[in-house]
Parts: sequence; C-alpha cells; structure tokens
Amino acid sequence: MDEPAPDWWRTWFGPAYLSLYDDYLAERTPIEVDRLEVLLALRPPARILDLACGQGRHGIELARRGYQVTGVDLLTYLLDVAAARARAAKVRMRFVHGDMREPIRGGRFDAALSLFTSFGYFVDEADDRKVLRSVASMLGPEGRLLLEVLNGERERDNFEPRQWFSVGTTAVMEERQLDQSGRRLVVQRTVSTPNARQTDVHAIRIYSGTEVDAALHAAGFADVRLYGDWNGEPLSPNSLRVLAVGTMSA
Repeated sequence: MDEPAPDWWRTWFGPAYLSLYDDYLAERTPIEVDRLEVLLALRPPARILDLACGQGRHGIELARRGYQVTGVDLLTYLLDVAAARARAAKVRMRFVHGDMREPIRGGRFDAALSLFTSFGYFVDEADDRKVLRSVASMLGPEGRLLLEVLNGERERDNFEPRQWFSVGTTAVMEERQLDQSGRRLVVQRTVSTPNARQTDVHAIRIYSGTEVDAALHAAGFADVRLYGDWNGEPLSPNSLRVLAVGTMSA
C-alpha cells in the first residue's frame, strides 16, 4: 500500500467526501449537539470554537440555538460550503481560514470542539500536541474542549486488515495497515457506487483514552473526563470512540 501524501486531507475532504457522508451525518448532528451541550454544560450565548469545522454541521446547529460560533478550517472548499449553508439556514456564524496548529488572532472562547476524528492527521506527533496547546491558549478560565476520536485501544486490540461497510447505497472497502509502535493507521479506501469507483489513501494517528488524557493534561488542561459515547457512558476498551472533555483551571 502506498503512503498517503503528508497533507492527504487537502484533497480527501472534497465533494466525494460530502457525497458519501453528508446525509448520514446530517441525521446525527442535532442529537450530537444535544449531547455536547450536556457534556460541556453549555448555555447560549457561549462563545464556541468549532475546530476543523468542515461543512459546518455542528457549528450551524449551535448558531441556530443562539451560540456565538467561530468555525475554523484549512480547506477553502469546505469553508465555502459551510458559509453557504449558514446563509441558507439564516444563522450568523464566523468562518476563519486557518491552521488548527495556530491560535486565531484575538480569539477567546468558552468552549472548543474537535469532532468526528478531526485530530491526529499530521505525520509528526508533535503537531498534534501543538493543536492542543493552541486550543488551550484560546480558552478562558474553566473553558472546555470536547475532543472526539476513534478509540485507539480498541483499534489496536481488534485490528482488522480489511473492513467492509455501507453508507446508504454506497459500498466501502478498506485495506488497512497499523504501525503499532507509532499508533499510525494507514487506510486505502475504495468507494463504490452504481456508477463509479474511487480509491484514495489517508492516515491518522490513533489514541487510547489514557493517551488522550495524558496529552490534554500536558497541554494545560486541569481536569479531563473520558466517555465512551455521546450518552456519557464510561469509556471502556470496547468503546468505538473516545469523547474527552478537558477543562482549564479557574
């Protein structure tokens, strides 16, 4: 399997990504926003940073509920989609073209979001740590970060070199390689529809709950709580995802 380009995400998150996931994710979004309001103890008009906001699905729903939302992404295509959708929804939301490793100039927030495994994309793990330090620098006293990633412990203990699943009428096949020492998962994904087939490669660094906890504390978060799903269930080795709430000191 070929290694992906270091910046594979620049082309991966395009029209094909939205075609595959858009409808599926739209159904989940209001429920996830309900739950993140509980997990973060949020109330409007709190200031929220939606990091790697993509097509804006969480940020637009939060803005609809009265929050002051800033969405940040490095991909202009997704920012354009998000801005158009915000206008169609008749909500006010600020969009910033920026790198998640760097703080927004003048940005100060009550809460930050990094959802749907939008963390761990960089080749150098030091860049992941830089992301967390950047977020911490933009949060006020008792500011909170909700970080959602795949459960690396489950991925490592139950690794499968091939997986198949479907999204609506689309079939997806993945060939996968896992560097256990570097915790780096490389995936060659083939997406098949009745009219076309597309193959691409991406890579992410996977984190267990213990590793997320350590990374957040090292970035300056005073308290970290780990959950295994959006309902706030305790994290277990079999949880599909890790949802971590990191809180800054008062």
